[in-house]
Order: sequence, then structure tokens, then C-alpha cells
Amino acid sequence: MDQVENRLLSVVEHWLPRIEVAGIPSATARAVIEQAGTWANWLPAWCAEGDRHAQIAATALADGHQVTAGEAYARASLFYHFGQFMAFEDVAAKAAAAARKAEFYRLALPLLDPPGEIIDIPFEDGYLRAVLRTPAGADPRPLAVILPGSDSTKEEFPALERHFHARGIATLSLDGPGQGEGRSHGPLRPDVAPAIHAALHAVSGRSELSGQVGLVGMAFGGHLALRASAHLPDLQGVVSINGFFDLGGLWPELPQVYRDNMHFALGSDNVPARAADFTLKGCDGPRAPALIVHGGRDRIFPPSEAEACARFCRNGAELHVLPGGNHVCNNIPWLYRPMVADWLADRFKRSTGPQPQ
Repeated sequence: MDQVENRLLSVVEHWLPRIEVAGIPSATARAVIEQAGTWANWLPAWCAEGDRHAQIAATALADGHQVTAGEAYARASLFYHFGQFMAFEDVAAKAAAAARKAEFYRLALPLLDPPGEIIDIPFEDGYLRAVLRTPAGADPRPLAVILPGSDSTKEEFPALERHFHARGIATLSLDGPGQGEGRSHGPLRPDVAPAIHAALHAVSGRSELSGQVGLVGMAFGGHLALRASAHLPDLQGVVSINGFFDLGGLWPELPQVYRDNMHFALGSDNVPARAADFTLKGCDGPRAPALIVHGGRDRIFPPSEAEACARFCRNGAELHVLPGGNHVCNNIPWLYRPMVADWLADRFKRSTGPQPQ
């Protein structure tokens, strides 16, 4: 088997649990993978399935079935997302699929429960985009800002967000620079604190929000959250889920399929050198309480990275290495997602407002 065909198997091996936990049933995901058959057919097969679910949504909406339509549009967005997330051979086709993903998600948002709103965030010479979803109720809600990883985006998170909504927490899922629609600002950058500041400013003063803020980062986003948190003094808590301490130090051991990801995400001719910029060495640790969650069987970022991240937190951190967990613990979402949502809810309960600077 040549390297191109082995790529399909590698993507499935590393990310099938992630595809399933995002909201695509296992049998459906496996059927699309089988239909693709080869890596060359991966993107077309996932996009075709996305179109099928978009048609289901359009028919449901025409019939007045808004719940069905919202769910189907969100699934259509996911199919396009997972079609393009590791497709780097044809950048134009990848960009077209990403745009279609965002389009379907915009159609889904007003139909979801709770509904979502696109927030356009003035940033540098353009805009970043985030999705704000607020649970129903009269009381102002605390806010969890969710940072994606190197190849995830705001459209991937409805299933994760619901754990926060069920606990009365609003969510703001942000495409930072280099992530999703934030790719217009160039590749990933080590310091996303300015982007988070801009996002919080864009929603400040909204009556449905209490002003309490927690930061939740997934994988690469876990690293970014820890690094940014020192520059966000009003945080009630910061969570890193399968993040890393020093990407440059990990580079020689990273699986090839993840290195391929990094070549696109970091946007550099010298990717190992660029990876070395993504480190917590010499940075200030968070002042806010921190939770570090990591899968003990993560084959991309080993658990030793979680231990180093916990030591990095200036006031200590609550560290949970879950023995059976894979990368981002997507094979045990029933364990880590309630844990994270409960932990953040407890931080909000212990605070009546923003932390003093």
C-alpha cells in the first residue's frame, strides 16, 4: 500500500472517534469512508453526503419541521468539515468545502436549541467570527469561550456545547487566527490573547451574559488557552483538554498524518522551526484556576505534556490523566465532557462576577 492510500487509514485510525462524537453516527461515518474507498475520493464522498443532508434539511424546513431542519443542516456542515479537515492536496477544493461548511452552519444556527448567533469580531484589518449560544432563562449567564484545535472549527462544537448549556452556561465558539474562517488572518499564531480580548469586547455589555468568563481549549486550543490566560485576568477558570507544553520538542515523534496537518496549519516552509514557537517555556502561567484533562492513550501529545502544563500553572492545576482516553478523549466523551462542564460550573458558582485584576 502506497503512502497516499495509507493516509486514509491513518486519518480514520486517528480521528474516527472524533467524527463520531461530533455528531455523525458511527455507521454513517463508516459507510461514507467505505464509499470513498481511497484517499482521492475522501473529500468528494463526504461532500456528497453533506449535500444529501442539506437536502433533507431544506425539505424539512419547507414542511415546517424546524427542529429536523436545524439538525440536518448542522450534520451537513459536519460532513463538509470532516471532508476538508485533512484534505491538503487541493487547497482550492479545501477552501470551497470549508465555505460550504460555514454556509450550512449559518442555516442551522437559528433552528438549534438554544439558537446560535454569528458574532462578527473586528480584528486587525478584518473580522474574526464566533458563534454565541445562550441557554433560555431570565438570569444572565456565564460564558465559556471555546478554542478549537489546529484543524477544528466552531462548526464542530454543537455536541460539546450542549454540556455547558445544560448547566446554564452560554458558549462562544471562536475561530481564532488560522482556524476556520480565521484563516483569512493567516496561519496559526502562538498568542491568541488579542483575538480573545476582541471576542470578549464584541459581546461585552450584552444583557444575557453575566460577565463571568471561562476559557476551554481543545488539543492545540488547549495550549493556546493556557498561554493566553495569563493575559486575561478576569477569567474564572481555564481548561486545557489534551493540549501540549512544547510542540517543538514533540516534533520528531509526531505521527506523519499530524505533521501533514501542521504543514498547512502553521503555514511555513520550515515547519519544525515554526513549531518551536508554540511553547509555554518562558511564558507566564494562568492566575485563574486551571483544569488539565488528558487521555492516557493519546498518540499525538503524550500525557507527559499534560503534566508539564499542570506545572506551568502558577497556582497549580487540577490534573486528570484518563487512562483509557485517546487524543482529546473522544473515545470517552461521557467521562471528560461532563467533568469539564461541571468543573467550570463550579468555578462560576464560587464567583459572583469578574475576578479583580
